[in-house]
Amino acid sequence: MARQSKDSRWGRSTLGVAALALGLLMAPGAFALPSQGQPLPEFSARDLTSGPHASKELKGHPTLLVVITDKDAGDKMRGWFEAADQHMEDSVHRQSLITLKLPFFVSEGAARGKAKGQVPQGYWKDTWLDKNGGMAKALGIATSDTPYVLALDAQGRVVASVHATADSPEARTIWSALSR
Repeated sequence: MARQSKDSRWGRSTLGVAALALGLLMAPGAFALPSQGQPLPEFSARDLTSGPHASKELKGHPTLLVVITDKDAGDKMRGWFEAADQHMEDSVHRQSLITLKLPFFVSEGAARGKAKGQVPQGYWKDTWLDKNGGMAKALGIATSDTPYVLALDAQGRVVASVHATADSPEARTIWSALSR
């Protein structure tokens, strides 16, 4: 049953908006996604309207959280949102995080402006951009052209996590966790 939800269209338009448009890289780090049953670590970011957000906002509903850390991960991020249309109910929230370490010569305003040019205005508040790599640091993830994906329960706890593409065997872990 193919359908195109609002969140899916947003995910496709995001495609690593800032990552691909700006060609930026996050500083390397260690890969260690939160374990099953652990709460999502605290982090903050700003959306494309400069509105502040915090990880605690992802509580209250099951969530598919797709995180990209590399300028080349946009197509793979899109793959997760397209696959979500086939595997998840509309009630599961879809959130995408773009976490990069911007060079000193690229301002947050410039990054936000480029992203606004590619993301429909209706999705600007849902597009969280982290210019300093703080979300990646809080999540314990490294730069990779493969997305990091977490399934969160309504309490914001991790019920599954993978570092994989949507067409990989590991993706079944996410779809299974979010269909409960």
